Amino acid sequence: MGTQLSQQNKDLKNSLFIVILCAGEGVRLKEITHKIPKPLIKIKALDKKPILHYTINLLNKLSAIRIAIVKGYLANKIDDFIDILKRENTDLKEILFMVDAKDEYKLGPLYSFLSITKNKQLFQSKYIYLIIPGDTIFQYQLLNEIFSFMEENFKVIQKHPLIFFRKIEGNLLKQKNQSNIISVAYIEKGDLQNILKRIKQVNLSKISNTEYVNQIIPIFLFPYQFIQEIIKIEQKISVKTIREVINYMIKQGKGIFAIEIDSDYNFYDIDNKLDLIELEKLREK
Repeated sequence: MGTQLSQQNKDLKNSLFIVILCAGEGVRLKEITHKIPKPLIKIKALDKKPILHYTINLLNKLSAIRIAIVKGYLANKIDDFIDILKRENTDLKEILFMVDAKDEYKLGPLYSFLSITKNKQLFQSKYIYLIIPGDTIFQYQLLNEIFSFMEENFKVIQKHPLIFFRKIEGNLLKQKNQSNIISVAYIEKGDLQNILKRIKQVNLSKISNTEYVNQIIPIFLFPYQFIQEIIKIEQKISVKTIREVINYMIKQGKGIFAIEIDSDYNFYDIDNKLDLIELEKLREK
């Protein structure tokens, strides 16, 4: 982006708070995660660095200046890792903030995220929140495209919640995806942006090779006021995931924009040992 930052870039940097969710137990990888949180699993394809290390480095390259790490399960392991990172790179001391979800993470990932709302230093009306899972590997180009969109549409993201998706053909999706279940966005064309109508989990076996689907990228952008609405809803109904609360809010008439990302850019969910094996195969190719 060069040394001269645009006004839009400055506005985004000053307003954006990134939240990395690292609180879950990773039960499907329990042979490994009984001793270490899933975001700290060392990945051969990442030069034997943990997923969280890789993600923080990417965000640092993208000039993120506020990153909240939400810890829960084996929280002391996350603390120790972040302390090491800060010693190795003193610039990170001013960037990284720790949030303890305590036992809230056991209620579901939505509650892990909402734990940031209890910290008044982090949860303020001047911020916009980009939510990223701590156990997913994202290509730099994918995150860069999302950051570029936010910069170019700063006025939009101040008011409207966003989800991101890639339109991809079934056969290519099956090649790129390790999991059997994916989240799909159902959308309708709006005057300015695509409008999200529903997020549904779909088995890959139900998708034909020639069918195009809108695969959800597990990154969400929420303005402060939208999170306030989530807090009110959570007190009324039983929900565990961000997907569930988004679907509920859509039914209540809330408009959520769906932003398309280049389908060439990839991400890798690490759910089980097979995912780790397949990721290593991709690296070798």
